[in-house]
Amino acid sequence: MVPSRDRTASAATGRRAPPARPGRGGLLAALATLCAAAPGTAAAAEGTNGAAAGDLVCYGVSAEQLACYEKPRPFGFVLNVPGDIGGFVRDGFRRENALTLAVIAAATAGLLLVDQDLVDGAHDLGRRLHVSEGRTGKTPGVPIPYPTDAGSALYYIGDGMVPVLITAGMLGYGWIASDRRALQTTSHLVEGLLSVAIVAQTVKHLTGRQSPSRATEPGGEWRPFTNPATYHENVPAFDAFPSGHMATAMVAVTVLAEDYPEYRLIRPIGYGLMTLLGFQMLNNDVHWASDYPLAIAVGYGLGKRAASHGRKAVPAADAPGPVAGQGRRPEVSVLPLPLHDGGGLLVLGSF
Repeated sequence: MVPSRDRTASAATGRRAPPARPGRGGLLAALATLCAAAPGTAAAAEGTNGAAAGDLVCYGVSAEQLACYEKPRPFGFVLNVPGDIGGFVRDGFRRENALTLAVIAAATAGLLLVDQDLVDGAHDLGRRLHVSEGRTGKTPGVPIPYPTDAGSALYYIGDGMVPVLITAGMLGYGWIASDRRALQTTSHLVEGLLSVAIVAQTVKHLTGRQSPSRATEPGGEWRPFTNPATYHENVPAFDAFPSGHMATAMVAVTVLAEDYPEYRLIRPIGYGLMTLLGFQMLNNDVHWASDYPLAIAVGYGLGKRAASHGRKAVPAADAPGPVAGQGRRPEVSVLPLPLHDGGGLLVLGSF
């Protein structure tokens, strides 16, 4: 049901304040550190954990196929970004992608019609399930936010720091295990995150859509081409479309699934977590549901492009020698995790 005029008029003053959004300075600093470290550690992966084929190191991803990786190019994750974005935009105008574009547009348009109802429904469901609006906490002097309850944990799934921590973990594993695939995955993640940040922020500035927390009318007002100074004085009043959280989560899931296709649970688990994130961003008045379709497409398309660099598929029959990880099956365990105010699931996997 569309809110009454009285409720709409009070939106600017009566809605919950949006969850605190962490400053991007620390996030960008972390990305810059990973950017600088990744190529420097690539030399450690010269054949100690894989079968070298010229300048390639190969890994078995199925009984019939290998994935062979080049050494990451110094600063390739930065140099590839313009080409990734340009190629993504060009793909949008290809005839073979017309149906995909139509689906994205139709999904966005359809959700626009029911955006306010979906946000109101998320509020009702959140209250029934005792899911808070969700705010991340922060320790003074420490730039890394953290979840404080179940609601903020759901919101934290899309926080930029999560893929940064995943990227740091891949970098550490690649360096310790001399694993070139992990190092290339580090490069792919950084490349995808940078590309998504540029595209999402550009579209946000162009569209200027109000977040639910700042909405002055049902579904929020659109203020295209807002003056940048005005935009940054009150970011939630202009930055709803598309969802950077959803695009960031999608690019991380896509890169990991592309680089580790033998781990078939990456996509189902990732998409499940993204669904929870999508609900929570409605519940805490950060996004409208129609902010999601384009964001998912951006994350997926740029993730596919990032993961394609420095990697090629080779038939297993053409393996030049021993293949890294051959004879070892991926293992994933899901265990119950008791929490102070409820419970959850702990997912453990072996590389």
